[in-house]
Amino acid sequence: MAVAPGPDYAPGYAAHLRQYFRHVRIAATLSNPNGVHNIEWGGHVYICTGPRRPWGEAWPELRNYA
Repeated sequence: MAVAPGPDYAPGYAAHLRQYFRHVRIAATLSNPNGVHNIEWGGHVYICTGPRRPWGEAWPELRNYA
């Protein structure tokens, strides 16, 4: 699973994930109950399966806690 901010802040993130996984699909779109448009608004939660490389090799490139 991967979580990305809105498209203004992470354009093309699904394509980026496809470098590492064969299957990438959107499981949810982020919003908030107050309708505040912030960095997370419109972002997505992705389900990623079918890794293209061993996890130990890909993880250093994928981890981002920002």
